Amino acid sequence: MGKINVSWHEAHKMPDNPSEQQRAEWHYGHALNCGCRKVTPSIQALLDSHGYTLPADAPGLAAGVQH
Repeated sequence: MGKINVSWHEAHKMPDNPSEQQRAEWHYGHALNCGCRKVTPSIQALLDSHGYTLPADAPGLAAGVQH
């Protein structure tokens, strides 16, 4: 587990009852801006299905994990 970006989390709340697209957008932004947890395989699949590609240096990616 990495360092949490408190200011990002405070400014970017997940909407209530989010659509799949809203979830993908939130998780993409989260992976780019916060290292509090790794991108799980299910979240990676969601991002992939919506065309999001994370850069290798995104804080949400664990070292050694290829996405």
